[in-house]
Amino acid sequence: MSNPKQFVLVSPLDYGALDRFALTYATATEVQPGAIVEVPLVSKTGLGVVTGPAPQPQFATKALLRVLDLPALPPHLVELAEWLHHYYLASPKSVWQTMLPAGLLQRRRPPRRAAVPPFQLKPLDHPLTVEQQAAIAAIKAGRHHSYLLQGVTGSGKTQVYIELAKEALAAGRSVIVMVPEIALAPQLGAQFRAVFGDQVIASHSRLTPAQRHRAWTAAQADGAKVIIGPRSSLFLPLSRLGLIVVDEAHETSYKQEQSPRYHAVTAAAKLAALAGSKLVLGSATPGLGELYLTERGRIGLVKLTQRANLAAPPAATIVDLRDRSQTGRNRFISRPLAEALETTLAAGRQSLLFLNRRGSASSHICTDCGRAETCPHCQLALTFHADLLRLVCHICNHRAAPAAVCPPADGGCGSSALRYVGGGTKRIEDEVRRLLPAARLARLDKDSATPRYLDEVYRGLHDGQIDVLIGTQMIAKGLDLSRLDLVGIILADSMLHLPDYTAAERTFQLIAQVSGRAGRGDRAGRVIIQSYTPDHPAIVAGAEGTFERFAAAELTSRAALDYPPHAHLLKLTCAAPSQDKAIAAASRLADQLRQTGGLKLLGPAPAFRERSAGRHHWQIVVKAKRRSRLLAAAKLAPSGWTVDLDPVNLL
Repeated sequence: MSNPKQFVLVSPLDYGALDRFALTYATATEVQPGAIVEVPLVSKTGLGVVTGPAPQPQFATKALLRVLDLPALPPHLVELAEWLHHYYLASPKSVWQTMLPAGLLQRRRPPRRAAVPPFQLKPLDHPLTVEQQAAIAAIKAGRHHSYLLQGVTGSGKTQVYIELAKEALAAGRSVIVMVPEIALAPQLGAQFRAVFGDQVIASHSRLTPAQRHRAWTAAQADGAKVIIGPRSSLFLPLSRLGLIVVDEAHETSYKQEQSPRYHAVTAAAKLAALAGSKLVLGSATPGLGELYLTERGRIGLVKLTQRANLAAPPAATIVDLRDRSQTGRNRFISRPLAEALETTLAAGRQSLLFLNRRGSASSHICTDCGRAETCPHCQLALTFHADLLRLVCHICNHRAAPAAVCPPADGGCGSSALRYVGGGTKRIEDEVRRLLPAARLARLDKDSATPRYLDEVYRGLHDGQIDVLIGTQMIAKGLDLSRLDLVGIILADSMLHLPDYTAAERTFQLIAQVSGRAGRGDRAGRVIIQSYTPDHPAIVAGAEGTFERFAAAELTSRAALDYPPHAHLLKLTCAAPSQDKAIAAASRLADQLRQTGGLKLLGPAPAFRERSAGRHHWQIVVKAKRRSRLLAAAKLAPSGWTVDLDPVNLL
């Protein structure tokens, strides 16, 4: 006698439609939710994930072809996939391509040669501070599932993570520790391996497909483990998840820029709720969104206000680049910074030079008073377009000719010393070599950040074989070096004048984060901040480390302009072969959106990168108090448009 027919919902891995996440199929045997199966589609066969049972439909259904001999996905991952589909309006195809490793059915050969041993550190042997003990107790016993761990740089947040991980592993539950940059994985991984040994699994995009597949398989194996990696580490199939840590939770790299355009902090909160685990968001400079949630009691707040070694924070000096006597003959290194580099090298200590390369040479800046030209409507920096000889607002499309002098009528000084500034890490390295020919230099940016090179740099830094490290955002956080005495910030203004509402927040965070690398050993640290706008509140607050005062002022400003966290945002971008077609398409959609209630529109305007890959890009920014209104608005975007819900910036 044959088994009675049953029905299941299957989410195909190659299904691009947005209207449905799962399709109904028949099966003669019981199939476990999370099982990976082969199913017939319209004109082909494909793989899918069983999401659960289905009621008997009123229409004819096709049958499952087979159940693959692979472990079923944990229920919380299946639920998370469906949530990503609905919350970010992402197709099942894009969701599963993000969550599952490529080549599920490929047979993997064992590696032919032994892997290079990972970077190693000795276990931290100093006792927990009173603040660390209190933070651990509060997170363990607190009523919240999610906590913001706000700790000044050097306060020992990593040790708090490790102690919380010990409890989870002792209970047989696994841990995910997320980092925003691949550059942070070797050091953090070494700190966790020093305590947990082979229970630690590294997972990141720089692994080969075979290595990623082995990490996926290791995550499925029995036993509790610690996963360390970027946002994709959320999706490893851990059956019992007890703790999720998001280190440097304020970082924008936790937002994925391709579909599904999810934010890993939001996804981690959802995963923690589904799996019944704790979530800890660690940062010295929390995002204003997370701070806003703590003020309203949505998540818990735990603070570490002192460095773990009780040392004073590094002393910061702001160098005014408008003062010609400070700059000398060097283009990028001021006289005070050059002297500090020479003194630090002579003492046998280490220096770090940070360059925020993003957004360089985008604004028209007066080098006498530091004023940058801004949009009169959006209060954001205008961007110079050489092909138009115009300054353009990339939010509302206001345009203006560059001023010949700094306009006194708008608060300027009347000077004609207007210029565009910027430079890359290689040019900084060349200048430092001329200044310090005997120094041993290393450069670290996205172009050089292979896993092997990262390990070499970290070994060299910890062994004292590198005197000066030059780099971009990758070195602004996470580095814990006892010999590092000096931090130099080449140009603090490079992000400040980007045409984005988060520009001041990001500037403050970068200054505070990179400054915190100095003075973690037995000597006082020193920070030199070079700026054309030394009096700007974000730069002053970053130098002083006065987070609360800066955050309060910035939140007030955001409320007045209806920016997050006081409203939700949607960014809609179209691409067309000509500017006229891009403008026409954007205007049509904007007219349609204006007929929808509860929305506030900015634009249409040219995107920050208006021309790319031979296409013209125009965007519309939509604000709403209720996110559901933005979901409805996003569904009005024609096929081919880029839909970004909850963008972290408007660039």
